[in-house]
Amino acid sequence: MKYIFLSLFLLISSLAWAMSLEDEVALGQAEHQKIIGKFGIYRDQELQAYINQVGQRVAAESSRPEIEYRFTILNDDMINAFALPGGFIYVTRGMLAHMNSESELAAVLGHEIAHVTEKHALRRETRGKGISVLNTILTAVAGQPALYELGNMFGGVLLSGYSREFELEADEVGALYMAQAGYSPTAMLDTIEILKAKDRVEITQARLENRAPRVYHGILSTHPDHDTRYEQAIRESEELVRDYDEFIKTDEFLQKLNGLAYGSSRQVGVVRKNTFYHPKLGIKFTFPQSWRFETLRQGAMVINQVNESNFTITTARLARGATPASFTVEQLGLDVREGREITVAGMPTYLGIADKADSVYGPRPIRFAVIFDQRKRLAYVLRGAGKYDLRNIADDRNYIASIFSFDRMTRQDFQEAKTPKVQIVRAEGDTTMEQLADESPITNYALDTLRVMNGLYPKGQPENGQLIKIVN
Repeated sequence: MKYIFLSLFLLISSLAWAMSLEDEVALGQAEHQKIIGKFGIYRDQELQAYINQVGQRVAAESSRPEIEYRFTILNDDMINAFALPGGFIYVTRGMLAHMNSESELAAVLGHEIAHVTEKHALRRETRGKGISVLNTILTAVAGQPALYELGNMFGGVLLSGYSREFELEADEVGALYMAQAGYSPTAMLDTIEILKAKDRVEITQARLENRAPRVYHGILSTHPDHDTRYEQAIRESEELVRDYDEFIKTDEFLQKLNGLAYGSSRQVGVVRKNTFYHPKLGIKFTFPQSWRFETLRQGAMVINQVNESNFTITTARLARGATPASFTVEQLGLDVREGREITVAGMPTYLGIADKADSVYGPRPIRFAVIFDQRKRLAYVLRGAGKYDLRNIADDRNYIASIFSFDRMTRQDFQEAKTPKVQIVRAEGDTTMEQLADESPITNYALDTLRVMNGLYPKGQPENGQLIKIVN
């Protein structure tokens, strides 16, 4: 029996290598549409052309130059880059915000090109799926419609990454490609250190916030500290560098990132520090420092650092003849324990406490406010709830403060409420990362975030005259 399974394994592996380029492209194309639908393309033609230029330069040195490689910037703030069979390669704007030279960009793209040339996606899936994948691949190679079903198999690996074996192979092969294209392979090591620093910061933050960390391809496990295998292999590629020159100097590369959008593309409104602005509705409110902001399907939510208290804002249309008090009972169905009619920002409001109301923690007592904007015919519903509250509301002071901070936006607020962007500035003699973090609109962990983005984590400072990235 073991010989049967061994034969099947060898057959499956050989089929992954034997799949025609046309079939690979068909697989990649089917999944490409899903990727674009999920993340969207970052609409900057000049930056897209530049990424394609660098990618094509590296891809031309690959072991499979016959592939038509397609490089796409995804409109997402997560730090990620990945590839699909057939030469579809993606890099997020979040990843670009963490690159500091063209060689580092070439390292990221070279790594992904190597995943394509070494057929890692196909090899991973055939190893893990066994007979069912064998059947699917056999059908795919035969050109049957089931080919497109195989395209559904690659979703998980895009976020989780590959095994240590495949990731290190992509490092080694990608370093070879970039060296032959004229880039220093040591940039691969610099890029890995940036990604490891980002993951360390994320793990620390997630531990503080009682949540699962969102890390890049498990890079801390695939590239542990003091592991010489990948370093040696990459440094050996240095000997292959032909006519090395930073085609675009560091300063010129950074200038290409000037104006890059920062933050979630799916975020409702604009958050700067601890103030939420919604320019379309013309409203704002502040929330406690160190709380984090998240977008809801029909509104927004802020959560305290340890995920035990949250405050939400949603909207609803006003019914004719309704009052804030009647709306609370009839439309929201709240069991009001105490309530009173007040005015917030010149708008009629019903403020109170409701028992056993719906919350992200289940039925809980909540602090609420229903604010009527009669000009827009909208009701703003603000709710605060605590994870461990039974009858008393432990965080009521914070909820009340956020409710009474609710206001209409001023002309100055509209100037402030612009989507944050990456800007390139030149450090002066007295510039410190602490100073830049204090001035940054980043809501939390601004110092660590800016240091990682500039390759200065954990304690680095910019040199006089150095171009650095800030968020403004």
